[in-house]
Amino acid sequence: MPAEPGNIVQGIDHLIVMVRDLDRSQRLWQALGFAPTPRGFHQSGGTANHLLMLDRTYIELLGMADPNATSAYRAMAEESPGLWGVALRGTAAATYAFWRTQGLDPAAPVSLARGLRIAGHEELARFELTMLPRTKDLPFLLFCCQHLTPQFVWRPDLPANPNGARTLREVFILDHDGVAAAQLARLTGHAPVGRTGNSALELGDCRVSLLSPAALTERFGAGADVRRGPRPMLAGLALLTSDVERARRCAHEAGCSLRTTSEGGFSAYIPDEGVLIEWAQAR
Repeated sequence: MPAEPGNIVQGIDHLIVMVRDLDRSQRLWQALGFAPTPRGFHQSGGTANHLLMLDRTYIELLGMADPNATSAYRAMAEESPGLWGVALRGTAAATYAFWRTQGLDPAAPVSLARGLRIAGHEELARFELTMLPRTKDLPFLLFCCQHLTPQFVWRPDLPANPNGARTLREVFILDHDGVAAAQLARLTGHAPVGRTGNSALELGDCRVSLLSPAALTERFGAGADVRRGPRPMLAGLALLTSDVERARRCAHEAGCSLRTTSEGGFSAYIPDEGVLIEWAQAR
């Protein structure tokens, strides 16, 4: 029996932060209290990454490893670094078929791999992806990522984040006219709830909030710089931590300007990375 449309896209697999300099970004996110994984190198495209692991998701710091490689991501990483991609959780083939029924134009599923070293052995983390083209309505990266070797990504030997970061709770999209909300409903099978400029949809255990510039400023203050890229745009994310005070100290010591939230947590804009993060205490 075919899966219901609302069950094909099952949640958010990971987020992508494009960075100019992987060495500098690795140091910065360590200062913020994360434990970046050792660098992994993709087999194609000249890119490499560090992962900031969470319970069911992760944040990928993606940059150029080969200065001579031709990559569609080079301009994002070098000219406009920041939060640029959402990888959705699901089966690549089923998602591809669903997106075709929605009149979208996904790329046929492809297999990719990333080399890494585990306990002295060379391994390959393998994935299957189907990607949507970037459009004026959704100008950031959107794709389905199916993990074929999840044991090489979520590993018990990786250290926990010293700042207690545990769960991706929310993703914020700057959506001033409701266009992104309509497109996301189409490609996920989940309809946003709320009014234009302040709505949200639930994707698995994560919420996607679609906010107007005024709603974003009301929530995060005027210090939230959202001028990085075309709109709609990925503006930030919210994390749950096991120790919000320790996360606050790490962000303060890393030089971030902090703003206390109504829940007793805080938000911080990281200008060098173009990322806005809100923190709250896990219950």
